[in-house]
Amino acid sequence: MKLSDREQALVQAMSEWEIIDCHEHLGPEEKRIQTKVDVFTLFSHYTRGDLCVAGMTETDYNQLYNQDIPLNTRWRIFAPYWEQIRYGSYARAALLAARKFYGAEDICEGTYSTLSTNMKAANVPGLYEKVLKDACKIRTCLTQCGSTSLGNTPLLTPVMPMVYETETWRALHHPPFTPTTCVESLDQYIDSIQGYILQVKSEGAVGLKMISNPFEPADRKEALRAFSSLVQGKTDRLPVPNALRNYVLDQAISFAALQNMVVCVHTGYWGDFRTLDPLHMIPLLQRHPKARFDIYHLGYPWLREAIMLGKGFPNVWLNLCWTHIISQRFVLIGLDELIDTVPMNKILAFGGDYGLPVEKVYGHLVMAREDIARVLARRIEDGDMTEAQALALAEAWFVKNPLSLYQLLER
Repeated sequence: MKLSDREQALVQAMSEWEIIDCHEHLGPEEKRIQTKVDVFTLFSHYTRGDLCVAGMTETDYNQLYNQDIPLNTRWRIFAPYWEQIRYGSYARAALLAARKFYGAEDICEGTYSTLSTNMKAANVPGLYEKVLKDACKIRTCLTQCGSTSLGNTPLLTPVMPMVYETETWRALHHPPFTPTTCVESLDQYIDSIQGYILQVKSEGAVGLKMISNPFEPADRKEALRAFSSLVQGKTDRLPVPNALRNYVLDQAISFAALQNMVVCVHTGYWGDFRTLDPLHMIPLLQRHPKARFDIYHLGYPWLREAIMLGKGFPNVWLNLCWTHIISQRFVLIGLDELIDTVPMNKILAFGGDYGLPVEKVYGHLVMAREDIARVLARRIEDGDMTEAQALALAEAWFVKNPLSLYQLLER
């Protein structure tokens, strides 16, 4: 969809701002530049799902990343499936990145070899600064890669997992977040979680991530009973959800709130997405009014359910991370409804949600700016707001709201 003159002007204005990227999975730059890259690196994240749904087998997909196989052989495996997914939002981010950084107007038979050569040449120290700082004008990315050791760069700010596995005695006895700890009781396990939260906070983490699975009310007696069943070997693994997990999560959220850390919540799309309905969060939102919850992905596909969380709960923020590359058309609908329903200080505009292919953060950001420009331009044309008001909203979503929610200016 071609941008109008007004939409292009809004995109240009947004492109001048230093923004906050509200969700990534980027690890330290050192990890990326030590990885052998080629054209298929651009397809190493979400496009994997589209390729497999199009019919590519797991074996063929894995062969794309076996550099012992000649590049042209791997391209022949890839090409038929690429034609089936190239018009999707996932693919568009790769195309935009290839054009911006490697001079490839398309990813095709005539470009894949040169594109691979150019990617290898660019895979050197300074890549993150080139992509994130220079091209995207990102001040910092809130990234979850399972570590707070991110190479001592202001471009990356850690978000860590909130709760790890609680379903087996092995996971409880020696928690992966404190592997030297030897847990013998439920209270010791809660103490170890609190120690972990304090530790990652001291190392720069600003949020703790959880998943919107079904939850039952936290019950300490039932949690103790479940804990004992694992200790005594009455069961090898607890089902999910279970009373122990509910209690541990409840305690972790309480402590996160005391430590002024944001609770980040994956909702919606992934695997059996029936288990990820954002409405699962309502009992926790009610029970923890002092906790700040960042609801990821606008609940896709449960758009209105997620919006109602932002409409009804003061402790909820709605994050459009990932959504622009799931479907740009979805975002146009969702953002219009957000403006109609939710206070404007509760919206976070962008998070690339990428790991290895850092270049695609740029592609995703281009798409995010387009989506926001289209919605705001229509509001201006309808007389609902002035251009200055529209840009003030966009700046809040890209910059001011995430700075405030995550209290980044205090860091």
